[in-house]
Amino acid sequence: MAPHLPSAIPTRLLMWQRVREYAVPPSMIETATARRAVGDWAGACAAARIDVDLDLRAVRDRHGTDLVRLLRADLRRLAPDLLRWHMPRIAPDGRLRPGVTLCLARYPRSGAVPPALVVRTPPAWADAGQRMSLALWEGPGDGPPGRPGRRPPAHSCSHPHPHPDRRFRLDLHRHLWDSGRSGELARRCGADAASAVRSDPPVDPDSPWAVGRWADEAESLLRA
Repeated sequence: MAPHLPSAIPTRLLMWQRVREYAVPPSMIETATARRAVGDWAGACAAARIDVDLDLRAVRDRHGTDLVRLLRADLRRLAPDLLRWHMPRIAPDGRLRPGVTLCLARYPRSGAVPPALVVRTPPAWADAGQRMSLALWEGPGDGPPGRPGRRPPAHSCSHPHPHPDRRFRLDLHRHLWDSGRSGELARRCGADAASAVRSDPPVDPDSPWAVGRWADEAESLLRA
C-alpha cells in the first residue's frame, strides 16, 4: 500500500482550493480584469457570472444625477472576480451561501433610508448555476428591481431576503471588492508583517488568524 502523504494545504483551506479551481478560475479573473481595464464594468460582471439588475437611467430619474455619478464610479471600481472570491460560502463544497443580500456601498441622503449597491445570491431552491446579481436597494419594502421592459433574472424574483444582511457589511470592507482598495487586503487580513498590530497580550505569530486586527475591525463595525 502506498504511504499516506499529508496534504500541504491545511484542512480549513481545502474548500478554498476548490473555490479557486472551479468558482473563480484564472480564465474568469483574466477576462473580468481585461474588461474592467477598458471601462467595461458590465462586461466584467458578465465574465464573473454576475447579472446586472439595475438601470442607471431609472436610478437617475428617481434619485438624480449625483447618486448616479457615485454609483457609476463604484461600478467602475468593482472587481467582480474579487467580489466572487470573497462572497460567503458554505462547506464542504464551497458553494455560495444561498439567499443573502450583501451591501457593497451606501449612498447617504438626508431624511431617507440611503440607497445601497447590493449583490444577491439566489435562493437555495433556484437552479441559478452559482450566479449572483447586482442591484440597487432603495429602502424597506423594496424588492429586487428589474429593468423596464426586461424580465429580471429568475433568481432575483421573490428573493427571500431582499434587505441587506447586517452580518455581511462589505461597505465596511471595500478592499474585498473595490479594485482601488484591494491593496489594503494584506494589511487588514494580517498577512503584511510590516504593518502587524502590537497587542497586549502579544499575538501568537504562528496563529492562522489575524488576531491583531480584531480590535480595529470591531471598532469599524461599532462606528457604522
